[in-house]
Amino acid sequence: MKKVRNKSKITNMEDITDVTQSLEATTSIAVTTSDASSYLVIDIPPDAVQAYVYSSVDRILITVFMPIIFTIGVLGNIAVIVVFFRIKGMRTVTNHYLTNLAIADLIFLLLAVTDRWVLYVSSPIIDDYSYTSRAFCKTFPYIQDASIIVSCYTVILVTVERYIAICWPHKFKQLSTRPRAIMLCTFFWMFALLYKIPDLFFIDHIRQTLIWPEDYEEYAGHRTLCSYCFNPLNDISCQRFRRSLALDQVMLLMVIPITMILYTLIVLQLQRLTNNNVRSSSSSTKMKKQVVRMLIVTITVYVICITPFRILNLCDILGMKISPDYMWAIVNIGRIMTYTNSAINPIIYNIMSDRYRFAFRETFFFCFAGYTPVNVEMSSKSRNTRIYTDKTTVNGR
Repeated sequence: MKKVRNKSKITNMEDITDVTQSLEATTSIAVTTSDASSYLVIDIPPDAVQAYVYSSVDRILITVFMPIIFTIGVLGNIAVIVVFFRIKGMRTVTNHYLTNLAIADLIFLLLAVTDRWVLYVSSPIIDDYSYTSRAFCKTFPYIQDASIIVSCYTVILVTVERYIAICWPHKFKQLSTRPRAIMLCTFFWMFALLYKIPDLFFIDHIRQTLIWPEDYEEYAGHRTLCSYCFNPLNDISCQRFRRSLALDQVMLLMVIPITMILYTLIVLQLQRLTNNNVRSSSSSTKMKKQVVRMLIVTITVYVICITPFRILNLCDILGMKISPDYMWAIVNIGRIMTYTNSAINPIIYNIMSDRYRFAFRETFFFCFAGYTPVNVEMSSKSRNTRIYTDKTTVNGR
Protein backbone atom coordinates (compact mmCIF):
# COMPACT_ATOMS: atom_id res chain seq x y z
CA MET A 1 0.00 0.00 0.00
CA LYS A 2 1.41 3.34 -1.03
CA LYS A 3 0.31 6.77 0.11
CA VAL A 4 0.27 9.37 -2.63
CA ARG A 5 -0.46 13.05 -2.94
CA ASN A 6 -3.92 14.17 -3.97
CA LYS A 7 -4.55 14.00 -7.70
CA SER A 8 -7.01 16.13 -9.65
CA LYS A 9 -8.65 14.52 -12.64
CA ILE A 10 -10.74 15.58 -15.62
CA THR A 11 -13.92 13.64 -16.27
CA ASN A 12 -14.47 15.16 -19.72
CA MET A 13 -14.12 18.44 -21.60
CA GLU A 14 -17.64 19.45 -20.63
CA ASP A 15 -17.02 19.16 -16.90
CA ILE A 16 -14.33 19.91 -14.40
CA THR A 17 -14.89 16.95 -12.12
CA ASP A 18 -16.23 17.51 -8.64
CA VAL A 19 -13.54 15.06 -7.60
CA THR A 20 -10.95 17.81 -8.00
CA GLN A 21 -12.64 19.73 -5.22
CA SER A 22 -13.16 16.70 -3.01
CA LEU A 23 -9.66 15.27 -3.27
CA GLU A 24 -8.08 18.57 -2.31
CA ALA A 25 -9.88 18.34 1.02
CA THR A 26 -9.23 14.65 1.76
CA THR A 27 -6.48 12.12 2.13
CA SER A 28 -6.30 9.58 -0.69
CA ILE A 29 -4.37 6.34 -0.76
CA ALA A 30 -3.69 4.52 -4.03
CA VAL A 31 -3.88 0.75 -3.57
CA THR A 32 -2.59 -1.77 -6.09
CA THR A 33 -3.99 -5.28 -5.74
CA SER A 34 -2.37 -8.56 -6.73
CA ASP A 35 -4.15 -8.54 -10.10
CA ALA A 36 -2.59 -5.11 -10.90
CA SER A 37 -5.91 -3.27 -10.70
CA SER A 38 -5.93 0.05 -8.83
CA TYR A 39 -8.36 1.89 -6.62
CA LEU A 40 -8.44 4.77 -4.17
CA VAL A 41 -9.12 4.66 -0.45
CA ILE A 42 -10.36 8.08 0.69
CA ASP A 43 -10.75 9.11 4.31
CA ILE A 44 -13.38 11.88 4.26
CA PRO A 45 -13.24 14.46 7.07
CA PRO A 46 -16.58 15.94 8.26
CA ASP A 47 -15.93 19.32 6.62
CA ALA A 48 -15.48 17.69 3.19
CA VAL A 49 -18.66 15.61 3.07
CA GLN A 50 -20.49 18.17 0.91
CA ALA A 51 -17.95 17.52 -1.84
CA TYR A 52 -19.27 13.95 -2.09
CA VAL A 53 -23.04 14.24 -1.65
CA TYR A 54 -25.60 16.39 -3.45
CA SER A 55 -26.45 19.67 -1.75
CA SER A 56 -29.81 21.46 -1.96
CA VAL A 57 -28.36 23.77 -4.62
CA ASP A 58 -27.22 20.76 -6.68
CA ARG A 59 -30.73 19.30 -6.48
CA ILE A 60 -32.32 22.58 -7.62
CA LEU A 61 -29.93 22.82 -10.56
CA ILE A 62 -30.50 19.23 -11.63
CA THR A 63 -34.28 19.03 -11.09
CA VAL A 64 -35.35 22.58 -12.02
CA PHE A 65 -32.86 24.46 -14.16
CA MET A 66 -31.51 21.57 -16.20
CA PRO A 67 -34.96 20.34 -17.36
CA ILE A 68 -35.87 23.88 -18.46
CA ILE A 69 -32.62 24.37 -20.37
CA PHE A 70 -32.80 20.86 -21.79
CA THR A 71 -36.36 21.29 -23.08
CA ILE A 72 -35.70 24.70 -24.64
CA GLY A 73 -32.43 23.54 -26.18
CA VAL A 74 -33.65 20.25 -27.62
CA LEU A 75 -36.85 21.71 -29.10
CA GLY A 76 -35.07 24.82 -30.38
CA ASN A 77 -32.21 23.00 -32.08
CA ILE A 78 -34.57 20.44 -33.62
CA ALA A 79 -36.65 23.36 -34.92
CA VAL A 80 -33.57 24.92 -36.58
CA ILE A 81 -32.76 21.61 -38.28
CA VAL A 82 -36.36 21.08 -39.45
CA VAL A 83 -36.59 24.64 -40.84
CA PHE A 84 -33.35 24.15 -42.75
CA PHE A 85 -34.48 20.94 -44.44
CA ARG A 86 -38.11 21.94 -44.98
CA ILE A 87 -37.65 25.40 -46.53
CA LYS A 88 -35.41 25.47 -49.56
CA GLY A 89 -34.78 29.20 -49.31
CA MET A 90 -33.08 28.73 -45.92
CA ARG A 91 -30.32 26.52 -47.33
CA THR A 92 -27.71 29.26 -47.63
CA VAL A 93 -24.04 28.74 -46.89
CA THR A 94 -24.34 30.46 -43.49
CA ASN A 95 -27.35 28.35 -42.56
CA HIS A 96 -25.46 25.17 -43.44
CA TYR A 97 -23.00 26.10 -40.70
CA LEU A 98 -25.70 27.19 -38.25
CA THR A 99 -27.53 23.89 -38.80
CA ASN A 100 -24.30 22.00 -38.17
CA LEU A 101 -23.93 24.01 -34.96
CA ALA A 102 -27.50 23.08 -33.99
CA ILE A 103 -26.73 19.37 -34.56
CA ALA A 104 -23.60 19.56 -32.39
CA ASP A 105 -25.47 21.45 -29.64
CA LEU A 106 -28.36 18.96 -29.75
CA ILE A 107 -26.04 15.97 -29.39
CA PHE A 108 -24.17 17.64 -26.54
CA LEU A 109 -27.36 18.45 -24.63
CA LEU A 110 -28.82 14.97 -25.09
CA LEU A 111 -25.67 13.31 -23.75
CA ALA A 112 -24.37 15.79 -21.14
CA VAL A 113 -27.66 16.47 -19.36
CA THR A 114 -28.73 12.82 -19.56
CA ASP A 115 -25.40 11.87 -18.00
CA ARG A 116 -26.04 14.16 -15.01
CA TRP A 117 -29.60 12.87 -14.57
CA VAL A 118 -28.53 9.22 -14.66
CA LEU A 119 -25.93 9.85 -11.96
CA TYR A 120 -28.36 11.84 -9.80
CA VAL A 121 -31.12 9.23 -9.97
CA SER A 122 -28.87 6.21 -9.49
CA SER A 123 -26.86 7.32 -6.44
CA PRO A 124 -26.90 9.98 -3.68
CA ILE A 125 -23.11 10.27 -4.08
CA ILE A 126 -21.78 12.77 -6.62
CA ASP A 127 -20.20 11.35 -9.80
CA ASP A 128 -20.93 7.75 -8.84
CA TYR A 129 -20.88 5.60 -11.99
CA SER A 130 -21.32 2.35 -10.07
CA TYR A 131 -24.70 1.74 -11.70
CA THR A 132 -23.58 2.44 -15.28
CA SER A 133 -21.69 0.26 -17.69
CA ARG A 134 -18.09 0.70 -18.79
CA ALA A 135 -19.36 1.39 -22.32
CA PHE A 136 -21.50 4.26 -20.97
CA CYS A 137 -18.45 5.64 -19.18
CA LYS A 138 -16.35 5.63 -22.36
CA THR A 139 -18.89 6.53 -25.05
CA PHE A 140 -20.72 9.50 -23.53
CA PRO A 141 -17.62 11.64 -22.81
CA TYR A 142 -16.12 10.67 -26.20
CA ILE A 143 -19.11 11.91 -28.20
CA GLN A 144 -19.53 14.96 -25.95
CA ASP A 145 -15.93 15.97 -26.54
CA ALA A 146 -16.31 15.51 -30.30
CA SER A 147 -19.48 17.65 -30.39
CA ILE A 148 -17.73 20.42 -28.42
CA ILE A 149 -14.88 20.51 -30.94
CA VAL A 150 -17.34 20.57 -33.86
CA SER A 151 -19.36 23.43 -32.36
CA CYS A 152 -16.19 25.44 -31.68
CA TYR A 153 -14.86 25.17 -35.21
CA THR A 154 -18.30 25.67 -36.73
CA VAL A 155 -18.36 29.06 -34.99
CA ILE A 156 -15.05 29.86 -36.67
CA LEU A 157 -16.39 28.67 -40.05
CA VAL A 158 -19.41 30.99 -39.73
CA THR A 159 -17.12 33.89 -38.93
CA VAL A 160 -14.80 33.19 -41.85
CA GLU A 161 -17.77 32.79 -44.22
CA ARG A 162 -19.18 36.20 -43.25
CA TYR A 163 -15.73 37.75 -43.50
CA ILE A 164 -15.35 36.47 -47.09
CA ALA A 165 -18.88 37.56 -48.02
CA ILE A 166 -18.40 41.14 -46.82
CA CYS A 167 -14.67 41.84 -47.13
CA TRP A 168 -13.94 39.75 -50.24
CA PRO A 169 -17.27 39.84 -52.13
CA HIS A 170 -15.56 39.29 -55.50
CA LYS A 171 -14.24 35.91 -54.27
CA PHE A 172 -17.35 34.92 -52.31
CA LYS A 173 -18.99 32.84 -55.04
CA GLN A 174 -15.79 30.87 -55.53
CA LEU A 175 -14.78 30.34 -51.92
CA SER A 176 -18.16 30.06 -50.21
CA THR A 177 -20.41 27.49 -51.84
CA ARG A 178 -22.91 25.00 -50.48
CA PRO A 179 -20.91 21.90 -51.54
CA ARG A 180 -17.85 23.37 -49.83
CA ALA A 181 -19.89 24.07 -46.69
CA ILE A 182 -21.14 20.47 -46.59
CA MET A 183 -17.60 19.19 -47.17
CA LEU A 184 -16.17 21.34 -44.34
CA CYS A 185 -18.91 20.33 -41.88
CA THR A 186 -18.35 16.66 -42.70
CA PHE A 187 -14.57 17.08 -42.39
CA PHE A 188 -14.79 18.61 -38.91
CA TRP A 189 -17.07 15.82 -37.67
CA MET A 190 -14.65 13.21 -39.01
CA PHE A 191 -11.67 15.10 -37.57
CA ALA A 192 -13.28 15.45 -34.12
CA LEU A 193 -14.32 11.78 -33.94
CA LEU A 194 -10.86 10.59 -35.01
CA TYR A 195 -8.98 13.10 -32.87
CA LYS A 196 -10.83 12.06 -29.70
CA ILE A 197 -10.34 8.29 -30.21
CA PRO A 198 -7.67 8.29 -27.42
CA ASP A 199 -10.52 9.12 -25.02
CA LEU A 200 -11.84 5.60 -25.54
CA PHE A 201 -8.55 4.17 -24.26
CA PHE A 202 -7.68 6.57 -21.45
CA ILE A 203 -11.09 7.05 -19.84
CA ASP A 204 -12.29 4.24 -17.61
CA HIS A 205 -13.99 3.23 -14.39
CA ILE A 206 -11.95 3.90 -11.25
CA ARG A 207 -12.95 2.35 -7.95
CA GLN A 208 -12.96 4.34 -4.73
CA THR A 209 -13.45 3.13 -1.19
CA LEU A 210 -14.98 5.92 0.90
CA ILE A 211 -14.43 6.12 4.66
CA TRP A 212 -17.25 8.34 5.97
CA PRO A 213 -17.41 10.25 9.27
CA GLU A 214 -19.58 8.71 11.97
CA ASP A 215 -22.76 10.65 11.18
CA TYR A 216 -22.69 9.73 7.47
CA GLU A 217 -22.19 5.98 7.59
CA GLU A 218 -25.55 5.39 5.86
CA TYR A 219 -23.90 6.23 2.52
CA ALA A 220 -22.34 3.48 0.45
CA GLY A 221 -18.74 2.69 1.26
CA HIS A 222 -17.61 2.84 -2.34
CA ARG A 223 -18.18 4.64 -5.61
CA THR A 224 -16.94 4.29 -9.18
CA LEU A 225 -15.60 7.31 -11.05
CA CYS A 226 -15.53 7.73 -14.79
CA SER A 227 -12.24 9.58 -15.16
CA TYR A 228 -9.51 10.35 -17.65
CA CYS A 229 -6.08 8.95 -17.26
CA PHE A 230 -5.71 7.62 -13.76
CA ASN A 231 -3.10 4.88 -13.91
CA PRO A 232 -0.42 4.92 -11.22
CA LEU A 233 1.48 2.17 -13.07
CA ASN A 234 1.83 4.15 -16.28
CA ASP A 235 2.39 7.80 -15.36
CA ILE A 236 4.34 8.71 -18.51
CA SER A 237 1.51 7.93 -20.94
CA CYS A 238 -0.90 9.63 -18.54
CA GLN A 239 1.15 12.81 -18.52
CA ARG A 240 1.36 12.84 -22.31
CA PHE A 241 -2.38 12.44 -22.61
CA ARG A 242 -3.00 15.24 -20.12
CA ARG A 243 -0.76 17.51 -22.19
CA SER A 244 -2.94 16.73 -25.20
CA LEU A 245 -5.97 17.76 -23.15
CA ALA A 246 -4.25 21.08 -22.44
CA LEU A 247 -3.83 21.51 -26.20
CA ASP A 248 -7.58 20.87 -26.58
CA GLN A 249 -8.39 23.73 -24.23
CA VAL A 250 -6.02 26.11 -26.02
CA MET A 251 -7.53 25.13 -29.38
CA LEU A 252 -11.03 25.82 -28.08
CA LEU A 253 -10.05 29.14 -26.52
CA MET A 254 -8.51 30.24 -29.83
CA VAL A 255 -12.05 30.92 -31.07
CA ILE A 256 -12.02 34.13 -29.00
CA PRO A 257 -9.16 36.05 -30.69
CA ILE A 258 -9.99 34.68 -34.15
CA THR A 259 -13.62 35.78 -34.06
CA MET A 260 -12.79 39.13 -32.44
CA ILE A 261 -10.28 40.01 -35.17
CA LEU A 262 -12.50 38.91 -38.07
CA TYR A 263 -15.65 40.62 -36.79
CA THR A 264 -13.70 43.82 -36.17
CA LEU A 265 -12.66 43.75 -39.83
CA ILE A 266 -16.24 42.98 -40.88
CA VAL A 267 -17.69 45.88 -38.90
CA LEU A 268 -15.10 48.27 -40.34
CA GLN A 269 -15.93 47.12 -43.86
CA LEU A 270 -19.67 47.56 -43.28
CA GLN A 271 -19.02 51.04 -41.94
CA ARG A 272 -17.13 51.90 -45.12
CA LEU A 273 -20.01 50.58 -47.24
CA THR A 274 -22.46 52.70 -45.28
CA ASN A 275 -20.33 55.81 -45.69
CA ASN A 276 -20.17 55.27 -49.44
CA ASN A 277 -23.99 55.52 -49.43
CA VAL A 278 -24.44 53.67 -52.70
CA ARG A 279 -28.20 53.61 -53.22
CA SER A 280 -28.23 50.41 -55.24
CA SER A 281 -26.54 48.47 -52.48
CA SER A 282 -28.11 50.13 -49.41
CA SER A 283 -30.69 47.36 -48.96
CA SER A 284 -28.04 44.69 -49.36
CA THR A 285 -25.80 46.42 -46.82
CA LYS A 286 -28.69 46.64 -44.35
CA MET A 287 -29.36 42.90 -44.76
CA LYS A 288 -25.68 42.09 -44.26
CA LYS A 289 -25.62 44.19 -41.09
CA GLN A 290 -28.60 42.31 -39.69
CA VAL A 291 -26.92 38.95 -40.33
CA VAL A 292 -23.65 40.16 -38.82
CA ARG A 293 -25.41 41.50 -35.71
CA MET A 294 -27.13 38.15 -35.22
CA LEU A 295 -23.86 36.25 -35.59
CA ILE A 296 -21.95 38.63 -33.32
CA VAL A 297 -24.53 38.10 -30.56
CA THR A 298 -24.45 34.33 -31.13
CA ILE A 299 -20.68 34.16 -30.91
CA THR A 300 -20.47 36.59 -27.97
CA VAL A 301 -22.87 34.38 -26.00
CA TYR A 302 -20.83 31.33 -27.05
CA VAL A 303 -17.58 32.87 -25.80
CA ILE A 304 -19.10 34.03 -22.50
CA CYS A 305 -20.70 30.65 -21.81
CA ILE A 306 -17.85 28.30 -22.72
CA THR A 307 -14.88 30.28 -21.45
CA PRO A 308 -15.24 29.51 -17.68
CA PHE A 309 -15.07 25.74 -18.15
CA ARG A 310 -12.31 25.94 -20.71
CA ILE A 311 -10.19 27.96 -18.28
CA LEU A 312 -11.06 25.67 -15.35
CA ASN A 313 -10.14 22.60 -17.39
CA LEU A 314 -6.86 24.21 -18.41
CA CYS A 315 -6.05 25.13 -14.80
CA ASP A 316 -6.82 21.60 -13.65
CA ILE A 317 -4.71 20.00 -16.39
CA LEU A 318 -1.76 22.28 -15.60
CA GLY A 319 -2.06 21.50 -11.88
CA MET A 320 -3.10 24.99 -10.80
CA LYS A 321 -5.01 24.90 -7.52
CA ILE A 322 -8.32 26.65 -6.87
CA SER A 323 -9.78 26.93 -3.38
CA PRO A 324 -12.47 24.29 -2.74
CA ASP A 325 -14.71 27.04 -1.33
CA TYR A 326 -14.82 28.68 -4.77
CA MET A 327 -14.52 25.56 -6.92
CA TRP A 328 -17.98 24.24 -6.04
CA ALA A 329 -19.71 27.48 -7.09
CA ILE A 330 -17.60 27.93 -10.23
CA VAL A 331 -18.25 24.36 -11.38
CA ASN A 332 -22.02 24.68 -11.02
CA ILE A 333 -22.16 28.09 -12.69
CA GLY A 334 -19.90 26.93 -15.50
CA ARG A 335 -21.95 23.78 -16.06
CA ILE A 336 -25.23 25.71 -16.37
CA MET A 337 -23.60 28.27 -18.67
CA THR A 338 -22.30 25.49 -20.92
CA TYR A 339 -25.76 23.94 -21.20
CA THR A 340 -27.32 27.36 -21.78
CA ASN A 341 -24.95 28.01 -24.67
CA SER A 342 -26.23 24.88 -26.41
CA ALA A 343 -29.85 25.94 -25.90
CA ILE A 344 -29.97 29.67 -26.58
CA ASN A 345 -28.98 29.99 -30.26
CA PRO A 346 -32.46 29.33 -31.73
CA ILE A 347 -33.86 32.09 -29.52
CA ILE A 348 -31.20 34.51 -30.76
CA TYR A 349 -31.99 33.64 -34.39
CA ASN A 350 -35.69 34.38 -33.92
CA ILE A 351 -35.11 37.64 -32.06
CA MET A 352 -32.53 39.08 -34.45
CA SER A 353 -33.32 37.64 -37.90
CA ASP A 354 -36.45 38.42 -39.94
CA ARG A 355 -35.74 35.46 -42.18
CA TYR A 356 -35.62 33.00 -39.32
CA ARG A 357 -38.83 34.37 -37.81
CA PHE A 358 -40.65 34.00 -41.14
CA ALA A 359 -39.18 30.52 -41.67
CA PHE A 360 -40.24 29.34 -38.21
CA ARG A 361 -43.77 30.66 -38.78
CA GLU A 362 -43.92 28.97 -42.16
CA THR A 363 -42.78 25.67 -40.68
CA PHE A 364 -44.63 25.45 -37.37
CA PHE A 365 -47.57 27.90 -37.31
CA PHE A 366 -49.34 26.89 -40.52
CA CYS A 367 -51.91 24.89 -38.52
CA PHE A 368 -53.23 27.96 -36.68
CA ALA A 369 -56.45 29.47 -37.97
CA GLY A 370 -56.06 32.80 -39.71
CA TYR A 371 -52.37 32.32 -40.41
CA THR A 372 -51.21 33.32 -43.87
CA PRO A 373 -48.22 31.29 -45.11
CA VAL A 374 -44.96 33.12 -45.67
CA ASN A 375 -42.81 32.42 -48.69
CA VAL A 376 -39.17 32.41 -47.68
CA GLU A 377 -37.77 31.65 -51.14
CA MET A 378 -34.78 33.81 -52.04
CA SER A 379 -33.83 34.36 -55.67
CA SER A 380 -30.83 36.20 -57.01
CA LYS A 381 -33.05 38.61 -58.93
CA SER A 382 -34.93 39.76 -55.84
CA ARG A 383 -32.10 39.59 -53.34
CA ASN A 384 -32.09 43.32 -52.66
CA THR A 385 -35.84 43.65 -52.05
CA ARG A 386 -37.95 42.80 -49.02
CA ILE A 387 -41.72 43.03 -49.31
CA TYR A 388 -43.80 42.63 -46.19
CA THR A 389 -47.24 41.58 -47.39
CA ASP A 390 -49.52 38.67 -46.71
CA LYS A 391 -47.18 36.62 -48.90
CA THR A 392 -43.79 37.96 -47.94
CA THR A 393 -40.61 37.45 -49.92
CA VAL A 394 -37.49 37.64 -47.76
CA ASN A 395 -34.35 38.40 -49.72
CA GLY A 396 -30.62 38.33 -49.14
CA ARG A 397 -28.03 35.60 -49.05
